[in-house]
Amino acid sequence: MIEELGVIKKVDQDHIWVETQIKTTCGGCVANQDCGTGAIAKTLSPKSQLLIFRCTKPANVGQKVKLGIPEDDLLSASALMYMLPLLVLIASALAAESLLPMLGVYHELWTVVFTAGVTALSFLQIRRHLQGSKGRKYQPKLLELVPLRGTGIDIREVTDN
Repeated sequence: MIEELGVIKKVDQDHIWVETQIKTTCGGCVANQDCGTGAIAKTLSPKSQLLIFRCTKPANVGQKVKLGIPEDDLLSASALMYMLPLLVLIASALAAESLLPMLGVYHELWTVVFTAGVTALSFLQIRRHLQGSKGRKYQPKLLELVPLRGTGIDIREVTDN
C-alpha cells in the first residue's frame, strides 16, 4: 500500500474534502537546483489536489488523514495510461503502413493522421474506463484520521532504575 498524508479542508455531514500536495520526482534529485527539467516541473505542475471522501467519523478542518492506494492498482493504472497507448501507437503505425498503400494512399501524412487518430481514440477509451465503475479501484482510499495534537496517548520517557 502506498500511503500519503493529506489535510482536511472542509467537512460536512458525511464527506470530507482533503488536500494533498503533489510531489514530483524532481524534488528528491540531487541536481534539482541545476536542472532545467526540475525548474519547469516546479513552474508547470499543480501544487495541490483536492479529493472528496465519504467519512462518517468525527473530523475537523486542519486534521490530517492518511490516504492509500494498493501498489498493484497503481501499477495497472500506469500500464493502462503509458504502455497501452504506446502499443496502440506502434500497432496503428504498422497497420497504416501496410493497409493504406492497398487503398491507393501512399503519402506518409495519412499514416501520421491515422496513427494520431487511433491513439487519441485509445486515450479516450482508457479515460472512460478509468472514470467508470471499474476505475474506482484506482482511486485513493481513506485509511485513517490522524488524531489531533493533544488528543493522543501521553508518551513519557521510560528510565531504567
